[in-house]
Amino acid sequence: MGNEYILKKDNVRNLIKFIAAFEGKTLTRLKVDINHKYDKTDSLENLTNKLRNGTIKVNELLEVFDVLGYNVVIKKK
Repeated sequence: MGNEYILKKDNVRNLIKFIAAFEGKTLTRLKVDINHKYDKTDSLENLTNKLRNGTIKVNELLEVFDVLGYNVVIKKK
């Protein structure tokens, strides 16, 4: 099944940074790839602020994981 990570409210930022590094991407490269794939123009600072403040939207989170090559799976506890 591959690597599995548990996403919690307080670990979103660190988990994204960890997975990005594991996949050989910096957050800067990740944001460039997201902007390219989804035809966006927002900045890295915008993404990092949302991650730090916990205000990232679900669709933005799905875009991040899509670009990193991960599926988001919801599983009962």
